[in-house]
Amino acid sequence: MKLFVFYLSLLLILLTINCSDRQEQSAKNAREKVAPVSVSDIRLLNEQQLQELVIHRNGKGLFLNIWATWCLPCREEFPDLVKLAQTFSDKNVEFVALSVDYPDEIETKILPFLQKNPLNFSVYVQDFSDKEQAINFLNEQWSGALPATFIYDTSGKQQQFLLGQHSYEDFYKVMKPLFD
Repeated sequence: MKLFVFYLSLLLILLTINCSDRQEQSAKNAREKVAPVSVSDIRLLNEQQLQELVIHRNGKGLFLNIWATWCLPCREEFPDLVKLAQTFSDKNVEFVALSVDYPDEIETKILPFLQKNPLNFSVYVQDFSDKEQAINFLNEQWSGALPATFIYDTSGKQQQFLLGQHSYEDFYKVMKPLFD
C-alpha cells in the first residue's frame, strides 16, 4: 500500500510539473506576440500622412484608436486594444494607435507607457499643424474628446466611430461582423 501511495504521489508531482511547464510556455508564447517598443517604433504622423493611412487601405480594414498618455480612460482601455489586435491578427485589418501627446514627449511619456504596456500594432504620434483639420477629416461629429476609435473598411470608408472608453467585448461586437 505504501508503494502505491508513493507512486501515486510521484505521478501527481510529475503531472503538476508538466502542467506548470505548459502554463509557462503558453505565457511565453503570448509575450512573444507583443514585442517591446523602442523610440524607432514610434513615428510622427502629419495631416497628409493621416489621410493616406485612412484612404489608401490596400485591401485592409483599419482600426484607428486616438489616445494620450494623460488620458486615464485611454490608458485603461489600452490592454483591451492589445487583446483585440491579437484576436484579429489573422484577419484583414490593421490596428493603429495615434497618440495626441506632443512629439517632444515620445521619450519622456509615450515610450515609458508603451514599455509597460507592450503592444502588437503600429503607434504614431500626431504632428499636426492644424488639429481641427485632422479632427474634421476623421469625423465632423467628433469634438476631439478622447479616447476615440474609428473603424474603416477595406476601401477606406468609415464604418464605426466610437467615442469614450470601451471594453474588449464592446470592440469585439463591432469588429466581428466587419472582419470575420
